[in-house]
Parts: sequence; structure tokens; C-alpha cells
Amino acid sequence: MNKFELFSLIYLALDADWDETHDEELGQYLSDANPFLFSENVSAVQDVFIKFGEFIGDRQISKENSFALATDYIKQLDIPAVTKSFSGLGKEQWDAGVDEYLSSPHKGQ
Repeated sequence: MNKFELFSLIYLALDADWDETHDEELGQYLSDANPFLFSENVSAVQDVFIKFGEFIGDRQISKENSFALATDYIKQLDIPAVTKSFSGLGKEQWDAGVDEYLSSPHKGQ
């Protein structure tokens, strides 16, 4: 898994919660982070993905550590609505989403 795929998975997990809550603060982050707005592997506000890439650094990303990396990233964002949204997601649910996403054609492969 690469950085853009992990970033996209985080976005999709949060977006699924936003569909239910319509939380304004969460929606603002999602608007800035949207990785599907442009054809390039960037976020809507490019600085969001750049900072994510800096956070990940040169760490290897695998299915096994992706949930921990995503959780750490969310914590350091320090956006209460984003933290609350992501905290409702369990590792089993995350792993199922990873399997589904990576097994189908997707942006950033």
C-alpha cells in the first residue's frame, strides 16, 4: 500500500461517517482532504496531502500497520470531529475496507 492509498482510505472512512452525521467540522476537513477532486494524486487543498506525506515519512505501509498509522495521523490532526468520527471505526471494519478498496481498480495504484 502506498501513501496515497492510505490517505484515500482514511478519507473514505471519514466520509462514510459524514454521510450519517453531516458534522460541519468533519465536512470542512473532508473538503480540504478530498483526494478524488483532481486527476493527480493530491488532495483538494494540496497542503493536506503534503503534510500527510511528511507525517508518514519513509515508513512502510502494510495492511497490518495501516490502521495504527491512520489512527496516529488522526490524533496528530487534533480536529475533535475528525478524531470522534475515526474513533468509531474498529480494526476489523478497517481491514475489511482495505481489502475491498485494494482489490478493486482505484486511483493511486
